[in-house]
Amino acid sequence: MRRVLSATALALLGFLLVGRAPSASAESAGAGATVWITTTQRIKVKIFENDGLSAHPFLVVVVHGDESDGSPANYHYRFAERAAAALPDAVVAAVLRPGYSDGEDTSDGLRGYTTGDNWTPEVVRAVGTVLAELREKYHPRHAILVGHSGGAAIAGNLLGQQGTVVDGALLVSCPCDVEAWRKHMQTVKGGKIWEQPVRSLSPLALVDRVSTSMKVWLLIGSDDQTTPSALTLAYAEALRKRNVSVDVTVAPNLGHRILLEPIAMDRLKEAVRTIDAGG
Repeated sequence: MRRVLSATALALLGFLLVGRAPSASAESAGAGATVWITTTQRIKVKIFENDGLSAHPFLVVVVHGDESDGSPANYHYRFAERAAAALPDAVVAAVLRPGYSDGEDTSDGLRGYTTGDNWTPEVVRAVGTVLAELREKYHPRHAILVGHSGGAAIAGNLLGQQGTVVDGALLVSCPCDVEAWRKHMQTVKGGKIWEQPVRSLSPLALVDRVSTSMKVWLLIGSDDQTTPSALTLAYAEALRKRNVSVDVTVAPNLGHRILLEPIAMDRLKEAVRTIDAGG
């Protein structure tokens, strides 16, 4: 992180002093606190804190999916709120991705066409900067990334970025091979748009850069028609060849939108326990 008073540093200073953007209205703890973090873009984050935080809590950063039907991107707020209530001594931050609206606010940036075109180096870098600034604020003892669908691709790409400081990741319904996923979606939805070139990064292509000390949990529904389980299993195999610790769950009778299913929270609890125990 730069040590000069750049726009990012100034934003962080305001974040540290007031805990939220000056224009944000006060919110109850249950609803989460809204903060705006400025990278090259202005990104909304909702923070949920467990009661009685220590000086070095566990940090969980949650990234939502592509919402191809145009729905507001806010379901991950519910997951984050539940996680903060369920995990002792945890801070859970839900990131509103560049270009996305949650029905109230919109983060800066380009949303794209939800064809796997929004997982670009710029978007991955923006989410990485949010992670870095949250670490600067909370000084966590450990940190984990949680991503669903397109958010899982972004989280997986962050694992392959030098300097990303997390201890693990939970990737749910991951399109971890961008090229294979786009070909699959063309067979499902049709259209030439799936043949247009994109600049998105692919977790599978970056697997050789994932730290061998990383711990990764992968969760996929057996009936997922959007991100077939083969994409998750191929990524898991590549991680194993890299000697990265990986745990895979194929949840029976579940489809694509499973972040709010109990199994996703169970996997997160296991991940946090394992990382905290140093296992």
